[in-house]
Amino acid sequence: MPTPNTPPAPLSDAEVDELADLIDLLDERTDVPISLEGVDGFITALACSPRAIPDTEYLPVLLDRDEGLASVYENEADERRFLALFARRRDEVARALAAPIENLADPRALSPLVMDWEALLADLPKDEATRLRAAGVPPYAQMWAAGFLLAVEHWEDDWTLPGGSKDEAFVDEVLDPFYILAAPLEELSAEERDTRREDHLALAVWGAYELREFWRDRGQGA
Repeated sequence: MPTPNTPPAPLSDAEVDELADLIDLLDERTDVPISLEGVDGFITALACSPRAIPDTEYLPVLLDRDEGLASVYENEADERRFLALFARRRDEVARALAAPIENLADPRALSPLVMDWEALLADLPKDEATRLRAAGVPPYAQMWAAGFLLAVEHWEDDWTLPGGSKDEAFVDEVLDPFYILAAPLEELSAEERDTRREDHLALAVWGAYELREFWRDRGQGA
């Protein structure tokens, strides 16, 4: 039996699938494209943002609507379950970013919920894989980075440093891998395209760690 001070357990694979199904319902019933990967990027930004953002503030941003989850889910149980799984994933990400790690292979390190579409397509029958490719498969980690930047850009005032701050260039540099991952491939430079997207993602993950420490050193942070 967990004690009151025991942190929530990380989401199991089955719970990640359950959260993905609940997010798919949001995608189907709203006008906003939303995915597990994008939500995970959004959660990561919340965990390393300049201030703690409550659910009453971030849910309207995530859903692009003020009515809340009750206007999307058909029953209260789905709403409660989504909020519970979201909160546990947010806690899990926050603990990962607080862990004193030296490399991303550390089991305590942040592991983004990124879909490896190429691996998935390779396991599918050829005709089905061809159909999905024709429908459009997002580049690796693009949706995760876009979800992260949704939070950064919506709360731009929080992320903007005072004019002339010597740290402004640091924040821009740390955010750069996120913008590379989120950008359409045709907008990337040859060097950016030639770099493995897994390497861009690794830089973005390290950037989340740096941002968390940066805001905390300034007496801010989630």
